[in-house]
Amino acid sequence: MRLCFSAFSGGRTLDLIDNVFYNEQSFHTLQGSGRCVIKKLDLPPSRIIEKLSGLQIFSNLSETETKELFESCDFYEYDDGEKIIKQDETSTFLCGILEGDVTIRTSGEGGRDIRLGRVHQGDIVGEASLFVDVSRTADVVADGRVEIVLVSRDKLMGFVNASAKAGVKIFGFLIFSLIRKLKGINQELVFEKESTVSAQDLERLKAYFTPADGPVP
Repeated sequence: MRLCFSAFSGGRTLDLIDNVFYNEQSFHTLQGSGRCVIKKLDLPPSRIIEKLSGLQIFSNLSETETKELFESCDFYEYDDGEKIIKQDETSTFLCGILEGDVTIRTSGEGGRDIRLGRVHQGDIVGEASLFVDVSRTADVVADGRVEIVLVSRDKLMGFVNASAKAGVKIFGFLIFSLIRKLKGINQELVFEKESTVSAQDLERLKAYFTPADGPVP
């Protein structure tokens, strides 16, 4: 299913999805100046939920938890060569690969594309953006037809606050995933004298898990 919308706000082109505006820099293919092509995944909910449970990060959720999580997610499809995530953009979404593979690449000298690797069905990209506002370090490009799920920081934190048991499963996976990636970083960078988590980071984390009716006395 292909939907085309064009709207403008402050000189920026925005996508209109289910009456919610998203910055064009965050996940949607641009075709032509000022035009966005949105391809929502057109499958029965039961089939999408089955695919969602196939992601490693959500594989330990119960059937009920997965159905509840489904309500907090957005699902899209991309054709070969389309950019799913753009280098240098800042966004707060986790992206999961429901079907297909994606290529991770960055721009080198003279704008030359450098291939960094591939991410396969069942894996995720962009998990760091759930915690901090950081620029994307590379492009994520569809390698053939790809189906993805996007879940925003706010929606995931809302789901976790409503279902603590599911949250432990999800964040347990994220911790191991990030630790594994850290192993590839030079030890000198990992163990700097300066704290790797700032006071501002800690305050942000506390805010994520504060109950809607205020902090517990």
